[in-house]
Amino acid sequence: MSEKSFDSEKRGPTRRRFLQLAVASALIPLLDIPGRQARADALPALDESSPTAMGLSYKKTQEAAKSIDGYQDGRKCENCALYTPENQGCRLFPANSVEPEGWCKAWVPKPAG
Repeated sequence: MSEKSFDSEKRGPTRRRFLQLAVASALIPLLDIPGRQARADALPALDESSPTAMGLSYKKTQEAAKSIDGYQDGRKCENCALYTPENQGCRLFPANSVEPEGWCKAWVPKPAG
């Protein structure tokens, strides 16, 4: 009998190993692996006393904003063009979430359409 070794480490890549890797690679998109968006969902709430929030007179509720000069009823974070509902974020406060019922002086109407 011959002394041939069938050790895959000595022979290098095989068709079987290639197929195993191909199948494993094809399954990766099916896995529910948390990505960047999942981390964005966990944004800390914006503190009304932060310098940027104070500069824009951000308030967490419409009731608290009523006494601010320039307040208009119905203008709130959730209907502002700067609001991102996926993570309750705001483009003005990228590291924080804002309350959907919140208000600030930088409110921008959403484009029609």
